[in-house]
Amino acid sequence: MSALHSLSLDAATLSRGYRDGRFTPADVVAETYRRIAAEGDHHAWLHLAPREEALARAAAVSARPHGEQPLFGLPYGVKDNIDVAGWPTTAGCEALRYVPQRSAAVVERLDAAGAINLGKQNMDQFATGLVGVRTVTPPARNALDGTLVPGGSSSGSAVAVAAGFTTFSIGSDTGGSGRVPAAYNNIVGLKPTPGLVSTRGFLYCNRTFDAPPVFALTVRDAQAVFDVIAGQDPEDAGSVQRPPGEHRWGHGSPPGLFRFALPRPDQLDFFGDDTMRRRFNAVVDLLHGLGGTPVTVDLDPFLEAGRLVFDSPLVAERWLTYGTILERHPDAVHPAVAQAIGHATRYTASDTFRTLYRLQELQVLTHRTLADVEALVLPTVGTLLTVAEVQADPTLNTRMGRYTYFANPLRLPALSVPAGFRADGRPFGLSVVGAPFTDARLGAL
Repeated sequence: MSALHSLSLDAATLSRGYRDGRFTPADVVAETYRRIAAEGDHHAWLHLAPREEALARAAAVSARPHGEQPLFGLPYGVKDNIDVAGWPTTAGCEALRYVPQRSAAVVERLDAAGAINLGKQNMDQFATGLVGVRTVTPPARNALDGTLVPGGSSSGSAVAVAAGFTTFSIGSDTGGSGRVPAAYNNIVGLKPTPGLVSTRGFLYCNRTFDAPPVFALTVRDAQAVFDVIAGQDPEDAGSVQRPPGEHRWGHGSPPGLFRFALPRPDQLDFFGDDTMRRRFNAVVDLLHGLGGTPVTVDLDPFLEAGRLVFDSPLVAERWLTYGTILERHPDAVHPAVAQAIGHATRYTASDTFRTLYRLQELQVLTHRTLADVEALVLPTVGTLLTVAEVQADPTLNTRMGRYTYFANPLRLPALSVPAGFRADGRPFGLSVVGAPFTDARLGAL
């Protein structure tokens, strides 16, 4: 339908169109495939469902009562380390390829809610990277600026939303993979408190604190998806319930006057990118004007926890998932990925316990810091990298995690939102990080 050609796929727009009878889920699915064919898929997909299969899913959704499906007719995709029954899972490595018989918990809940899965999305191999170009297949292309990296590891998940192919996507986030690509593609990246959304059916990087993020065009859309996929899963030992008193996303109230935390100025590193620093300062001024009072805090405990993700025995959790592939099929693995995961073999059991004890201490310190503020406010990334820069120096990847690595090991929710454009026209993403289980309050802010 030509009326759909320029239409946003945000949930509010699609829901109005469905209610008014202007189009059907099948029409929307047909439009998404038209866009992919006409504009190229930005290499966002590693497995795109055949058009006829997606149309059959749309027909099945239309045959069920609209009111019983909170995500009625919303097209989505999932990162290729998340199982979908009958579709291949590769995590970006064909040597790992398998076809699961059962879908991940998040996919089961989304399908039951009336969303329509279009396929499996591109990623940094083994979800080990924040740039989106650590791949042995063509990497996803940034939806706004092809010279920039797309961000990773959930690169295709973010690009698919930003390019107008899906209403939302589900990625995975260990050290920032649900927030960094959102910032690079000017969309929302919602990373919940670990355990609030089941990771059953995921290929884990760190099973103890991986979290499934939601990529969407608006916070409201992300909230709606989160409310569908959140909730305890009796088949997932890491699944937790919201504590009493913590609301569902949609029930959070705007905070009115609020306090927000900022690092000391000497702890804010923009890696020489003054354009990024100026944009961050402008957004801080905006928050102040909205009723926020800034409070300076020490970022060092957060940064120390972030360093543990790769520079400690915690990396051994990745080895549990991917070590066999590394040993048996080394040529199938991207060199930077192999190096990052290979570090797992140099640690002892004693090192592991020392790290866990220290992480517990850092959790106490940081949770105390966050108890008196609405959120810790940070740039999602300190600078934006180009594809050429990362190809010339792969170690630049670590710069992307300075403000994101720590959230999951500290068991904190985080939300990256578009916060305007820099003077050069490139996007700026702002992160708000809260105390455990304050997900709804972050959304309201």
